[in-house]
Amino acid sequence: MNALHPLHIPRAGRPPHGRRAPGRIHLALLAALALCLAGCSAPWKSDDKGAHKQPCGLVVDGSGSGTSDHTGIDVKKKLQETLIPFLDQRGCSSLAYAPVTASSWTSSCRHSPIDLDPKPKSSTTDPEVLRQRARIAAVNTSVEMLDCARGQNGSDVLGALGRIAQTLRETQGSAANDASILAVSDFEQWDREFHISREPLSTAAERTRAVNKLLAGREVPALRGMDLYTVGYGKNPTRKPSSYQGFDQFWTDILTTRAKAHVHHDYE
Repeated sequence: MNALHPLHIPRAGRPPHGRRAPGRIHLALLAALALCLAGCSAPWKSDDKGAHKQPCGLVVDGSGSGTSDHTGIDVKKKLQETLIPFLDQRGCSSLAYAPVTASSWTSSCRHSPIDLDPKPKSSTTDPEVLRQRARIAAVNTSVEMLDCARGQNGSDVLGALGRIAQTLRETQGSAANDASILAVSDFEQWDREFHISREPLSTAAERTRAVNKLLAGREVPALRGMDLYTVGYGKNPTRKPSSYQGFDQFWTDILTTRAKAHVHHDYE
């Protein structure tokens, strides 16, 4: 993978309606990044052979449920709170991206993975400076991806998970088996063919029918062996508390039983 040029911060693809300036969301995330870089974690050391060896992925939910009002989980805020700690704690060597949109597989919101541990081109270049610039680029790109995704309605969570898994496997090869993914989404699948809130999920039989309906004509995400960390999982205020158990077992069937991913809720 090519190292990121220190002064080049590439942008995610956008809908044909044109660019929208990130504005406040961008500034808030960069402010949080500056605080974290100043004191949230220890500097990355070039002689630490155990660090920065794990490929990582980020899924950002641009659907209506990801907005910051009372009907959503506030993806902007959760990115601000969790992205840098995730990169630190998982020792991410790179970061790939996928949006949650109406059709996540075919969404025009795209960005190539960012190298978070770029190699210095000369002995006089400070590796730590390159790493910090790469992290700023990673946060910038998460803002661009979210801004882009918010211009495309819908909530194809399954497609986003499939897309991030495929991107990791195509760009990282066998190292993808140990990848970590941060999914900032409430996991409310809502696309043209499947609305999770309309599916009965109380019994095992109902959940099996719902899972089979969602997967009809779609592939199970290639997440085998990967660690999936959720943020906002099941937190949509419109979801009744009594329905959470069925919701959780529905996704457990897909992500753990069928996809063979290791699901964690550490950042909830």
